[in-house]
Amino acid sequence: MKALKKSTAREEVIQRKTGNAMDVLTKEQRSYNMSQIRGKNTKPEIRLRKLLWALGLRYRLYYRLPGKPDIVFVKKKIAVFVDGCFWHGCEAHGTKPKTNKKFWNKKIQSNIDRDRKNIKRLEEMGWKVLRFWEHDIKKSAENVAAKIYKIVIEIND
Repeated sequence: MKALKKSTAREEVIQRKTGNAMDVLTKEQRSYNMSQIRGKNTKPEIRLRKLLWALGLRYRLYYRLPGKPDIVFVKKKIAVFVDGCFWHGCEAHGTKPKTNKKFWNKKIQSNIDRDRKNIKRLEEMGWKVLRFWEHDIKKSAENVAAKIYKIVIEIND
């Protein structure tokens, strides 16, 4: 892939002065950056899955359910989601974009609304929904795995 041209400081100043400062990156640069963001198999997900596997828990990935849970215990009807702080609007760690605020606020709010709708749908289907923030897993994946383990073990088949 050919290297993308970085915008110069002069171009950025011109953009700001002309009021066209929606983004300091070119459309191609922004597109490339966004394409590199992973939707599954993120580091926190993988770390959590490895710990759950080491505890003897067996689960499914990519199971077709509303909201596309990251980890699913089918027999126990438990769906686990690992939510990224930015994408799901974490109050403590979700950073607020400095450019294109209206777009991003709407996008993040629609993610939050969709999460709520999917939780409701899953619960109506008889599923237990567990949601964890990525910062919780980064801080102590062992504690998160222990919580999941306890819940999975307590539910009878």
